[in-house]
Order: sequence, then C-alpha cells, then structure tokens
Amino acid sequence: MKVIILGSGRVGSAIAQSLSAAGSHVSVIDNDPDSLMRLGGDAFTGDFFVGEAMDPDVLERAGISHADAFIASTDDDNINVVMAQIAQRRYHVENVVVRVFDPDKAAFYERRGMRVVCPTNRAIDEMIAAVEPARAGVGAVETDQA
Repeated sequence: MKVIILGSGRVGSAIAQSLSAAGSHVSVIDNDPDSLMRLGGDAFTGDFFVGEAMDPDVLERAGISHADAFIASTDDDNINVVMAQIAQRRYHVENVVVRVFDPDKAAFYERRGMRVVCPTNRAIDEMIAAVEPARAGVGAVETDQA
C-alpha cells in the first residue's frame, strides 16, 4: 500500500513508522528538514520530502498520483482540510484521513463525507468517561448482605 503523510510531528511520524514497519510504502511531506529525525533519520525506510504541502511538484514527487491513502496530520486545520480535499478531488485518492482540532470544523467536514479524526473530541469523550464512574459512585454506600 502506498501512503502519503502530510506532517512529521509526533502523530505523523508515529503513523509513518508504524505503517512503514508493517510493509507499506510511506512518503512523508514536511516543510522542516529537521523533522526527518523524528522519523528515525537514515533508519527510516520510507521516503521523506521537504516542501510546502500545496506545492503540486512536491505532491507529485511524493507519489500522490498513485497513492492508496493520504493522511493530513499537520497542526493546522486549514492546511489539513484543503490538502485532504485536493487529495480526494484532484488526485482521486480513495482513502483520505484528515486531523482537525476544531470540533465544529470537524463536524462540518464529517457531514460532507470526509474521514475526520478530531483529537479534541476524543480527549473530551475520554475525560468525561474517566470521571463518570467516579461521579456515579459518589454517595453510594456498599452493604454486605452476607
């Protein structure tokens, strides 16, 4: 499987390493040449491209025209959404996943059929779930009915 990952921060680099180790052909695009170190430097078995996400030449060199999947995981919602749409509409990538921090924006794009991962919503859900059992147990008294 050919996967292109936009952004080589903590999330993008972890995804790239995992998919690469599982045998996928991974190409990572980042505008910071030092972010290659997060991928493991020379030990990274995928391809690394330095450049701006919206540069068609960078996308072409990364292999977007024959990509099976595209993951937009920068820390900028707008760049992620625009690039996900370009991957879907212009390059016809079948499997596009976009990280969106803003819950309202995430809901908007989900309603339009995009595969959205919203870390903010996930954090909210997990934190509420973590305190609900404690809240349910407040004031409850266990009795031994033996």
